[in-house]
Amino acid sequence: MVLTKARARKIAQSFSGVYEKPSYGTPAFFVGKKLFVQVGSHKREDIMLLTQTMEERDHLIAADPGTFYITDHFKNYKGLLARIDKLDGPTLRALLERRWRAVAPKKLQKETDAAKAKR
Repeated sequence: MVLTKARARKIAQSFSGVYEKPSYGTPAFFVGKKLFVQVGSHKREDIMLLTQTMEERDHLIAADPGTFYITDHFKNYKGLLARIDKLDGPTLRALLERRWRAVAPKKLQKETDAAKAKR
């Protein structure tokens, strides 16, 4: 199933400790004070994802250039863009899980993991 901007925002909001506030006029989601993901903007229907390394970013682009790409703005930055209409929910959730684990406080991660284990 093709992802929509509304569904992408809902997936981003489903992670513990995530809150939304605008960043440069774009809906952005944060964990604490750290940027988690940006979903769409008034100019485009893409998702701005942050990776841990340039290698990870470049690997995603090489593996699926129809979905992932960069503009000159991201040339020297560990971020990339993803076309929403080329992603599906499980793929976005997996990418965001990786990002959430990188930026969420360890205490929040432990609490979230414990709550999931009780289910």
